[in-house]
Amino acid sequence: MKRPLLLVLITLLCATCAAPIGVAESLWDSDAGGSLYANVKAHRPGDLLTVIIIENSSASSDAKTATENEHETGGGPGEGALNFIPLWGFKQKTKYDGEGNTTRSGQLSAVMSVRIMEELPGGMFRIEGHREVKRNGETDQMTLSGIIRSRDITPDNTISSAAIADAVIHYE
Repeated sequence: MKRPLLLVLITLLCATCAAPIGVAESLWDSDAGGSLYANVKAHRPGDLLTVIIIENSSASSDAKTATENEHETGGGPGEGALNFIPLWGFKQKTKYDGEGNTTRSGQLSAVMSVRIMEELPGGMFRIEGHREVKRNGETDQMTLSGIIRSRDITPDNTISSAAIADAVIHYE
């Protein structure tokens, strides 16, 4: 009984010593930062943000114009051979009044992703994004760029267009 047990132990010992030593690696990327349980806030070039674009604009202009013109011409009786011409006169008065009103308004609502292009001093980032949508043979293009503060980025990596400094938004 001791002999077969000893033989099994020696076989197991040889098998474990001959096996290569395994190296365990973590599945967690520690360079990504953050937590397993929370979203990581965008904080470096290459990270993506979602911009919620809500832009409203309106302008109004009023104009009034008033002009008045008066003109008077006259002549007296002729003398000598022209004494048959009677006293005559002509009077003209013209008055113009005008008013105008122009109102213009616009609204743009959209959601698009942008990329952090550069980290600036003071916790600021330069962002840029482009979106192109083709439908029914027509192409809509939207580009956005500007400067944002890191503290304006929400935990779910969104930012309002109202919080973008030097914002340039093109929609064609």
